[in-house]
Amino acid sequence: MEWENHVWNNEDMLYSPKRKVNNRRSHFHPHIIGSFFSVKNGRTVEYESLSERLFYYYLELDTKVIRYYVQPIEVPVYDGKEEWVHVPDVLVFKQRLNPLLYQVKLEPEATLDEHVELCNRYCRAYVLEKGWEYQVIYPKQLPQAVSYNLKLLKGFLKERKYYPSWYESVTYRLRCIESCSIEYLASTFTDISDPLLIKPLIYHLIAKGTFMADVNERITSQSKITFNSQTNTPFTSIPGGALYGV
Repeated sequence: MEWENHVWNNEDMLYSPKRKVNNRRSHFHPHIIGSFFSVKNGRTVEYESLSERLFYYYLELDTKVIRYYVQPIEVPVYDGKEEWVHVPDVLVFKQRLNPLLYQVKLEPEATLDEHVELCNRYCRAYVLEKGWEYQVIYPKQLPQAVSYNLKLLKGFLKERKYYPSWYESVTYRLRCIESCSIEYLASTFTDISDPLLIKPLIYHLIAKGTFMADVNERITSQSKITFNSQTNTPFTSIPGGALYGV
């Protein structure tokens, strides 16, 4: 589905968080709660674990993700004796795809957990009626280099005031060079600017998907970059499973 020009007023109200972030299960699982400002959503996003935070960083950096909502819906669950409400972690609107409902887990269960399976079954039934998709994912299983790059590039998403005046020059130069290191591209502006001012812009352009780098290797100033002439995001090549679910 086409989401790029969608007006989100209705979804903003409909999928507002259905419960407060809390640490009530931390004696069973090591949870770390917190929040960060979402550049993509223009609001603060809360998380209950480092796995959730890592996945939300991925959503911020995936250029095909247009919007996402945390704790978005309530799914009634009945176990034959009583009914309760389950709140999945995040609803994602990705360009040209049906909405995706995700449950973020630390790792796959070693043994079958009937409570978890029951929640998953009801979530799958819920999305079937909606025409959505449902996935359980394990972001902490990502390769260390990918996790590192998600955290690194998330910090460069925010636009600094001087960036717009340099966009055209920096992107044009990389188009001409075709491929070079971050360090080298910044150094080509030594005669007119401090390379230390150009470097953050280059990282910003990688984070925004304008420049491509190999995110399966730790990104450093010596990493090779190219201009992204395709519609792919830098994180398209991440191995499946951890972020694409089971």
